[in-house]
Amino acid sequence: MRETPFGQVRAVGFDLDDTLCVYMPVAVQARRAMMERYLAPQTGLPIETLDQHYKRAFHSVLEELHSERWYPLYLREGRATRTETFRRLLRSLNLDADGLAERISEEYAALREQMLHLHEETLEVLHALRARYPLFVITNGPAYEQRRELQVLGLEGLFDIIAIEGEVGIGKPHKPIFERVQRHLGLPAEQILFVGNSWAHDVQGALNAGWRAAWVNREGAPHPDPDSGVPELRDLRPLLEWL
Repeated sequence: MRETPFGQVRAVGFDLDDTLCVYMPVAVQARRAMMERYLAPQTGLPIETLDQHYKRAFHSVLEELHSERWYPLYLREGRATRTETFRRLLRSLNLDADGLAERISEEYAALREQMLHLHEETLEVLHALRARYPLFVITNGPAYEQRRELQVLGLEGLFDIIAIEGEVGIGKPHKPIFERVQRHLGLPAEQILFVGNSWAHDVQGALNAGWRAAWVNREGAPHPDPDSGVPELRDLRPLLEWL
């Protein structure tokens, strides 16, 4: 344990999607590939227009995600809500959704997984930190998909603790998932650092639990709270200098 820009740190944790791996750009690319294959030929609409229909369908499902109908299904795996999103998309385009929503959903998920990849510095940083600190990951999302991602990316064995929303039953930024990890670590809150790309879920969740936090800002977005003292990372490499 030594003094760092984060204080005295004895354990380091990470978010998964778009912190350790490239997720959102891959998801966008995969869904647009499905639109090119299945929807553009039937509708004659440009991909940008189809994507706006998708976003409306996605947000309508997101608004209902924590309902009794969807959340128990979502915690286990993402198939049900993913397929429902494509079903609503197809209906918004006046297309027959029977069977097609399921096909697009499965092909989309397979293509997204195929294209998923780590940021170039991820393994270097994790291996270097693992030699000196217990490492953990806290990730939102369904149990099946998030566990599968860790396996496909070769990350599962690098973490001492893995906390997945779908397995724990609650996700970030809610305090219980942070408290669960802290109990397993057996450390005071101020000795735990959490690194993530979402200010609302990762940084704010960690701060609310009394932890240290670092914000991964690969796109160069404006800092949400410059007076917070939370350092900003354009990639993960500065952690090797600060820890």
